[in-house]
Amino acid sequence: MKIPHLDPEFARSRMRQWPQAFRISLLFLVVIWALFLLAQVLPLTQFGTKPRSLEGLLGIVTMPFIHSGWPHLIDNSLPMFLAMVALFGNYPKVAVKTVVFSILLSGTLVWLFGREVNHIGSSGLFYALLTYLFVSGFLKKDLQSIGISVAIAFMYGYMIWGIFPGRAGISWESHMFGFLSGVFLAYNTKDIDRPVLKDWRLDDDLDDYYGD
Repeated sequence: MKIPHLDPEFARSRMRQWPQAFRISLLFLVVIWALFLLAQVLPLTQFGTKPRSLEGLLGIVTMPFIHSGWPHLIDNSLPMFLAMVALFGNYPKVAVKTVVFSILLSGTLVWLFGREVNHIGSSGLFYALLTYLFVSGFLKKDLQSIGISVAIAFMYGYMIWGIFPGRAGISWESHMFGFLSGVFLAYNTKDIDRPVLKDWRLDDDLDDYYGD
């Protein structure tokens, strides 16, 4: 009988990814905080996504890096950091592409279909990344990925309500399109970064050693 288990070399390579994932995520957070501090003296908040306007096209890319105030920045920082660490630690082959396409897809959809207001903040991006991690965990049938998915559901499951219209001043469109982008990207990368398994063979004649 064959019993699949995680290939030891693959398991070790995964472990080696986490320190780098932490550094990348910390750097990303530093950039967001640095731009927020710079926005205190420069009018950076104008560079959000403004739907269906030429000046708002730049915001498709810049929107995740701009925040309106300290509460907005602080609320987004922890889930953004955790999502980035989990993404780069667990799926290094697709991590960069996932971040880039999450920004472009969710930002473009907001620009096309969002309300005519200035959409700013990284919430659309971390909605995309958290959704990507959750869906990928089950599509890849990977125990570590599933564990991350369950942890995400436990910590941030309430965020699902953020994809529906709610409080004034909240870009629920960013949340909804981030969510949809995460599902789309998870499905389209389901065969990349799958765990490498090896079979441990249990002797089919084991009963002969122990008798009836």
